[in-house]
Amino acid sequence: MKISARQVRAVLDAYVRYDAHLDSRMSIATKGMTFAAPDVFRRQFELLPEQRDIVVHDLRHKIRSGSYYISSTEIVDALLGRLAANLIAD
Repeated sequence: MKISARQVRAVLDAYVRYDAHLDSRMSIATKGMTFAAPDVFRRQFELLPEQRDIVVHDLRHKIRSGSYYISSTEIVDALLGRLAANLIAD
C-alpha cells in the first residue's frame, strides 16, 4: 500500500498541533534530552524526491509484461489499510 504525500503531511500537521499542545509538559519530562523540532522533520520530508513517477512507471512495465500479480491477501490488507487511514483522517 502506498501512503500519499497528502496523508503524510496530514499526520505531520496533527503531530505539530499535538506537540504544541504538550510542549510545556514535555519540557519538564525531557529535561536534558534533545529532540528535533517538527519543522526539521517537515523540511526533510519536503526535500524527499517524489517517488510516484518511478512507482507508476514500474507498475506499467510489470502490467504490460504480464508479470504483475497481487495476492488476495495483499488486496484485503490494502483495502483495510485504506479504510483505517480514512477513518483516522476523519
